[in-house]
Amino acid sequence: MKVTTIQRLAVLATAATAATVAACSDGAGPADLSDLDADLALVTAEVTAQDVELMRGPGGALGFGTPALRGRFECGTFEHQGLTVTRTCTFLDADGNEQDAYDSLTTASVVLHFEVTGSVEHGEFSATMSRVRDLTVTGLEGVESAMTWNGTGADDISRVHPARDGGETQFDLSAEETITDLVIPVPRSAVGWPLSGTITKHVLVTITGGPRDGTSRERDIAITFDGTQFATVTVNGETFTIDLAQRRHREPPDGMRRGRGGMRP
Repeated sequence: MKVTTIQRLAVLATAATAATVAACSDGAGPADLSDLDADLALVTAEVTAQDVELMRGPGGALGFGTPALRGRFECGTFEHQGLTVTRTCTFLDADGNEQDAYDSLTTASVVLHFEVTGSVEHGEFSATMSRVRDLTVTGLEGVESAMTWNGTGADDISRVHPARDGGETQFDLSAEETITDLVIPVPRSAVGWPLSGTITKHVLVTITGGPRDGTSRERDIAITFDGTQFATVTVNGETFTIDLAQRRHREPPDGMRRGRGGMRP
Protein backbone atom coordinates (compact mmCIF):
# COMPACT_ATOMS: atom_id res chain seq x y z
CA MET A 1 0.00 0.00 0.00
CA LYS A 2 1.14 3.55 -0.78
CA VAL A 3 -0.29 6.87 0.27
CA THR A 4 1.78 9.16 -1.90
CA THR A 5 -1.29 9.98 -3.98
CA ILE A 6 -3.13 10.99 -0.82
CA GLN A 7 -0.31 13.31 0.12
CA ARG A 8 -0.38 14.76 -3.37
CA LEU A 9 -4.08 15.45 -2.86
CA ALA A 10 -3.27 17.56 0.18
CA VAL A 11 -0.70 19.53 -1.82
CA LEU A 12 -2.74 19.92 -5.01
CA ALA A 13 -6.10 20.56 -3.44
CA THR A 14 -4.89 23.18 -1.01
CA ALA A 15 -2.39 24.84 -3.32
CA ALA A 16 -4.74 25.06 -6.29
CA THR A 17 -7.59 26.25 -4.14
CA ALA A 18 -5.44 28.80 -2.38
CA ALA A 19 -4.23 30.31 -5.64
CA THR A 20 -7.74 30.31 -7.03
CA VAL A 21 -9.41 31.96 -4.07
CA ALA A 22 -6.65 34.53 -3.82
CA ALA A 23 -7.33 35.45 -7.43
CA CYS A 24 -11.11 35.31 -7.22
CA SER A 25 -12.13 36.34 -3.74
CA ASP A 26 -12.38 40.03 -4.50
CA GLY A 27 -15.76 39.11 -5.91
CA ALA A 28 -15.08 40.69 -9.29
CA GLY A 29 -16.49 39.67 -12.64
CA PRO A 30 -17.37 36.39 -14.40
CA ALA A 31 -13.77 35.79 -15.52
CA ASP A 32 -12.71 35.43 -11.89
CA LEU A 33 -15.49 32.92 -11.23
CA SER A 34 -14.55 31.00 -14.35
CA ASP A 35 -10.98 30.74 -13.06
CA LEU A 36 -12.29 29.30 -9.82
CA ASP A 37 -14.28 26.67 -11.74
CA ALA A 38 -11.19 25.73 -13.75
CA ASP A 39 -9.04 25.26 -10.66
CA LEU A 40 -11.74 23.20 -8.97
CA ALA A 41 -11.81 21.02 -12.08
CA LEU A 42 -8.07 20.51 -11.59
CA VAL A 43 -8.54 19.51 -7.95
CA THR A 44 -11.47 17.29 -8.96
CA ALA A 45 -9.25 15.41 -11.41
CA GLU A 46 -6.88 14.40 -8.61
CA VAL A 47 -9.58 13.49 -6.08
CA THR A 48 -11.69 11.59 -8.64
CA ALA A 49 -8.67 9.62 -9.84
CA GLN A 50 -8.07 8.59 -6.23
CA ASP A 51 -11.69 7.55 -5.80
CA VAL A 52 -11.56 5.45 -8.97
CA GLU A 53 -8.34 3.84 -7.75
CA LEU A 54 -9.96 3.19 -4.37
CA MET A 55 -12.81 1.43 -6.17
CA ARG A 56 -10.31 -0.82 -7.97
CA GLY A 57 -10.17 1.03 -11.22
CA PRO A 58 -6.78 1.81 -12.83
CA GLY A 59 -4.18 3.41 -10.64
CA GLY A 60 -1.63 2.56 -8.00
CA ALA A 61 -1.96 0.59 -4.79
CA LEU A 62 -4.37 2.85 -2.91
CA GLY A 63 -7.44 0.59 -3.19
CA PHE A 64 -8.90 -1.88 -0.74
CA GLY A 65 -7.79 -4.92 -2.71
CA THR A 66 -11.07 -6.09 -4.24
CA PRO A 67 -9.06 -8.84 -5.72
CA ALA A 68 -6.82 -8.24 -8.62
CA LEU A 69 -5.86 -11.71 -7.43
CA ARG A 70 -9.01 -13.63 -6.53
CA GLY A 71 -9.37 -14.41 -2.85
CA ARG A 72 -7.44 -11.36 -1.70
CA PHE A 73 -9.12 -8.49 0.14
CA GLU A 74 -7.05 -6.03 2.15
CA CYS A 75 -8.32 -4.21 5.24
CA GLY A 76 -6.69 -2.77 8.30
CA THR A 77 -4.95 0.34 9.62
CA PHE A 78 -1.47 1.72 8.98
CA GLU A 79 0.47 4.97 9.35
CA HIS A 80 2.79 6.64 6.88
CA GLN A 81 4.55 10.02 6.94
CA GLY A 82 2.11 11.72 9.28
CA LEU A 83 -1.05 10.14 7.88
CA THR A 84 -3.20 7.44 9.45
CA VAL A 85 -5.09 5.23 6.98
CA THR A 86 -7.98 3.15 8.36
CA ARG A 87 -9.85 0.55 6.29
CA THR A 88 -12.68 -1.67 7.52
CA CYS A 89 -14.64 -4.24 5.50
CA THR A 90 -17.88 -6.16 6.03
CA PHE A 91 -18.46 -9.13 3.70
CA LEU A 92 -21.99 -10.21 2.78
CA ASP A 93 -23.38 -13.17 0.84
CA ALA A 94 -26.26 -13.00 -1.64
CA ASP A 95 -28.83 -13.17 1.20
CA GLY A 96 -27.19 -10.34 3.11
CA ASN A 97 -25.62 -12.59 5.73
CA GLU A 98 -22.30 -11.41 7.14
CA GLN A 99 -19.28 -13.58 6.37
CA ASP A 100 -16.12 -14.00 8.43
CA ALA A 101 -13.88 -13.47 5.41
CA TYR A 102 -14.01 -12.66 1.73
CA ASP A 103 -14.85 -15.61 -0.53
CA SER A 104 -14.17 -15.13 -4.23
CA LEU A 105 -17.30 -17.10 -5.24
CA THR A 106 -19.88 -16.59 -2.48
CA THR A 107 -19.26 -13.00 -1.36
CA ALA A 108 -21.87 -10.92 -3.16
CA SER A 109 -21.14 -7.47 -1.73
CA VAL A 110 -18.77 -5.66 0.60
CA VAL A 111 -19.42 -2.62 2.79
CA LEU A 112 -16.28 -0.49 3.09
CA HIS A 113 -15.27 2.33 5.40
CA PHE A 114 -12.12 4.29 4.55
CA GLU A 115 -10.46 7.14 6.46
CA VAL A 116 -7.28 9.14 5.96
CA THR A 117 -6.32 11.69 8.62
CA GLY A 118 -3.18 13.57 9.50
CA SER A 119 -0.91 16.37 8.40
CA VAL A 120 1.77 16.97 5.79
CA GLU A 121 4.35 19.68 5.16
CA HIS A 122 5.39 20.94 1.76
CA GLY A 123 7.87 23.77 1.45
CA GLU A 124 6.68 26.80 3.36
CA PHE A 125 3.16 25.59 4.04
CA SER A 126 1.57 22.89 6.16
CA ALA A 127 -1.70 21.08 5.59
CA THR A 128 -4.06 18.90 7.58
CA MET A 129 -6.64 16.63 6.07
CA SER A 130 -9.47 14.26 6.79
CA ARG A 131 -10.97 12.05 4.06
CA VAL A 132 -13.82 9.62 4.65
CA ARG A 133 -15.56 7.21 2.27
CA ASP A 134 -18.46 4.85 3.04
CA LEU A 135 -18.91 2.56 0.05
CA THR A 136 -20.79 -0.57 -0.94
CA VAL A 137 -19.59 -2.70 -3.85
CA THR A 138 -22.01 -5.22 -5.39
CA GLY A 139 -21.92 -7.76 -8.21
CA LEU A 140 -19.08 -9.83 -6.70
CA GLU A 141 -20.78 -13.22 -6.46
CA GLY A 142 -19.44 -15.93 -8.79
CA VAL A 143 -17.19 -15.05 -11.71
CA GLU A 144 -18.07 -11.39 -12.18
CA SER A 145 -17.39 -9.21 -15.19
CA ALA A 146 -18.08 -5.88 -13.47
CA MET A 147 -18.62 -4.45 -10.00
CA THR A 148 -20.92 -1.57 -9.07
CA TRP A 149 -20.09 1.02 -6.42
CA ASN A 150 -22.38 3.31 -4.44
CA GLY A 151 -21.70 5.45 -1.42
CA THR A 152 -20.86 8.79 0.12
CA GLY A 153 -17.75 10.68 1.14
CA ALA A 154 -16.44 13.84 2.76
CA ASP A 155 -13.15 15.75 2.54
CA ASP A 156 -11.78 18.47 4.81
CA ILE A 157 -8.41 19.99 3.91
CA SER A 158 -6.76 23.01 5.52
CA ARG A 159 -3.63 24.77 4.31
CA VAL A 160 -1.69 27.39 6.27
CA HIS A 161 1.03 29.47 4.67
CA PRO A 162 2.93 32.69 5.51
CA ALA A 163 1.30 35.94 4.43
CA ARG A 164 3.18 38.91 2.97
CA ASP A 165 2.55 40.96 6.12
CA GLY A 166 4.32 38.38 8.27
CA GLY A 167 1.15 36.71 9.50
CA GLU A 168 -0.54 33.55 8.27
CA THR A 169 -3.40 32.79 5.91
CA GLN A 170 -5.44 29.62 6.10
CA PHE A 171 -7.37 28.15 3.18
CA ASP A 172 -10.03 25.55 4.02
CA LEU A 173 -11.67 23.28 1.49
CA SER A 174 -14.55 21.01 2.47
CA ALA A 175 -16.53 18.75 0.17
CA GLU A 176 -19.35 16.24 0.40
CA GLU A 177 -19.82 13.69 -2.35
CA THR A 178 -22.23 10.99 -3.51
CA ILE A 179 -21.17 8.06 -5.70
CA THR A 180 -24.01 6.57 -7.77
CA ASP A 181 -23.90 3.31 -9.76
CA LEU A 182 -20.26 3.61 -10.75
CA VAL A 183 -19.47 0.46 -12.78
CA ILE A 184 -15.88 -0.80 -13.05
CA PRO A 185 -14.95 -3.79 -15.23
CA VAL A 186 -13.41 -6.98 -13.81
CA PRO A 187 -10.65 -8.12 -13.80
CA ARG A 188 -8.79 -4.98 -12.90
CA SER A 189 -6.62 -3.64 -15.71
CA ALA A 190 -4.67 -0.56 -16.73
CA VAL A 191 -7.52 0.44 -19.08
CA GLY A 192 -10.47 -0.65 -16.94
CA TRP A 193 -11.92 2.83 -16.46
CA PRO A 194 -15.47 3.26 -15.10
CA LEU A 195 -18.01 2.27 -17.73
CA SER A 196 -20.78 4.48 -16.36
CA GLY A 197 -21.99 6.20 -13.21
CA THR A 198 -21.73 9.60 -11.56
CA ILE A 199 -20.02 11.34 -8.67
CA THR A 200 -21.54 14.58 -7.39
CA LYS A 201 -19.86 17.00 -4.99
CA HIS A 202 -20.68 20.15 -3.07
CA VAL A 203 -17.53 22.16 -2.30
CA LEU A 204 -16.95 25.10 0.04
CA VAL A 205 -13.71 27.13 0.03
CA THR A 206 -13.04 29.59 2.88
CA ILE A 207 -10.16 31.99 3.68
CA THR A 208 -9.13 32.93 7.22
CA GLY A 209 -6.62 35.72 7.81
CA GLY A 210 -5.06 38.18 5.40
CA PRO A 211 -6.82 40.85 3.34
CA ARG A 212 -9.55 38.42 2.19
CA ASP A 213 -10.39 37.12 5.65
CA GLY A 214 -13.85 35.54 5.77
CA THR A 215 -14.24 35.10 2.01
CA SER A 216 -16.12 31.92 0.98
CA ARG A 217 -17.16 30.33 -2.30
CA GLU A 218 -19.44 27.32 -2.92
CA ARG A 219 -19.63 25.11 -6.00
CA ASP A 220 -21.65 22.10 -7.17
CA ILE A 221 -19.67 19.57 -9.20
CA ALA A 222 -20.81 16.53 -11.22
CA ILE A 223 -18.51 13.92 -12.80
CA THR A 224 -19.74 11.40 -15.39
CA PHE A 225 -17.88 8.41 -16.89
CA ASP A 226 -17.98 6.69 -20.29
CA GLY A 227 -15.44 3.83 -20.14
CA THR A 228 -12.41 5.91 -21.14
CA GLN A 229 -9.74 7.65 -19.09
CA PHE A 230 -11.54 10.94 -19.79
CA ALA A 231 -14.45 11.97 -17.61
CA THR A 232 -16.74 14.99 -17.94
CA VAL A 233 -16.83 17.46 -15.04
CA THR A 234 -19.47 20.14 -14.70
CA VAL A 235 -18.69 22.92 -12.20
CA ASN A 236 -21.68 25.21 -11.64
CA GLY A 237 -22.73 24.73 -15.27
CA GLU A 238 -19.26 25.05 -16.84
CA THR A 239 -17.99 21.84 -18.47
CA PHE A 240 -14.45 20.47 -18.41
CA THR A 241 -12.83 17.20 -19.47
CA ILE A 242 -10.50 15.59 -16.94
CA ASP A 243 -7.83 12.99 -17.66
CA LEU A 244 -7.99 10.34 -14.93
CA ALA A 245 -4.69 8.77 -15.99
CA GLN A 246 -2.76 12.05 -15.84
CA ARG A 247 -4.84 13.42 -12.93
CA ARG A 248 -5.45 16.76 -14.61
CA HIS A 249 -7.98 18.46 -16.85
CA ARG A 250 -7.30 18.91 -20.53
CA GLU A 251 -6.14 22.19 -22.03
CA PRO A 252 -8.55 24.32 -24.11
CA PRO A 253 -8.61 23.49 -27.85
CA ASP A 254 -6.48 26.50 -28.76
CA GLY A 255 -3.78 25.37 -26.33
CA MET A 256 -3.91 28.66 -24.50
CA ARG A 257 -3.59 28.75 -20.75
CA ARG A 258 -5.04 31.33 -18.47
CA GLY A 259 -3.03 33.00 -15.77
CA ARG A 260 -2.79 32.34 -12.10
CA GLY A 261 -5.87 30.66 -10.72
CA GLY A 262 -6.98 29.67 -14.22
CA MET A 263 -6.66 26.76 -16.57
CA ARG A 264 -3.51 24.70 -16.34
CA PRO A 265 -2.45 21.31 -17.71
